[in-house]
Amino acid sequence: MKVLISSDELKSQLMDPEVVVLDSRFYLTDPSKGRQVFLEERIPYARFVDLHTELAAKETEDTGRHPLPSINEFIATIQKLGITQDSLVVVYDDMGGAIASRCWWMLTQLGIATCVLDGGINAWVEKGLPTETGSPTFIPQVEKIQTELSCFPLSVDEKDVLQNYELNQFCLLDARAEERFSGEVETMDPVAGHIPGAKNRPFSDNLDLNGCLKSPAQLKQEFAPLIDDDLNFVHYCGSGVTACHNVLALQVAGFDQSKVFIGSWSLWSKRMMRLVKQSQEDLVD
Repeated sequence: MKVLISSDELKSQLMDPEVVVLDSRFYLTDPSKGRQVFLEERIPYARFVDLHTELAAKETEDTGRHPLPSINEFIATIQKLGITQDSLVVVYDDMGGAIASRCWWMLTQLGIATCVLDGGINAWVEKGLPTETGSPTFIPQVEKIQTELSCFPLSVDEKDVLQNYELNQFCLLDARAEERFSGEVETMDPVAGHIPGAKNRPFSDNLDLNGCLKSPAQLKQEFAPLIDDDLNFVHYCGSGVTACHNVLALQVAGFDQSKVFIGSWSLWSKRMMRLVKQSQEDLVD
């Protein structure tokens, strides 16, 4: 199944009534900025989807920063956006697909054909293609989306990761920058480092100098040394968002290894803090 679409391809299909364009721009330090830049400039007919409130549920003590919403909550969101089972969804951001890939990963699990715009809105604007501003006006085509799913089947939880130390069924692949993986730098979570046994593939390494995905051949060559023929990957990052970019890149390279530990490092570091607190309490006792 096609997972990437170019700006030129999207331009030629933009008037197709079955094509739904989603703007998923998001900025961690300013969650309201995504909608703001959407109103200032966007691809024509695009609809805004918010990572913080629509592609994720609220964070709790038992989750990472961006836990998945329930299947029913997500279906309600995409129906509100006018997406049907027959839609072709094209999702973009301005970070080379770092945010868009989370939306792509979620939608494809519902059997909805979805592509990430290669290079995002940056590539669209650089080609001189038209944009629009202001509040969008569209009448959503509300159609019940049928699914027998009770959860996202490609999501892995903390219990699965813990059990894997005994079962050895998968290899964790961390999509964060090398300095966060190594523990040299940590600006988001209370503990630095990585989950024991994980390998590192920064999602930014999937992009060329223009912010587009590298060629399938180059991605295949770069991922090859990380792949263990006996084990599939389970991807993670800080909060289960940019991990999906490695899923996307692997599919472009011809590999289908799509499971994500959504809690990611933000949940694992909470676990570590709880263990430290418990150890301190035991010493006091």
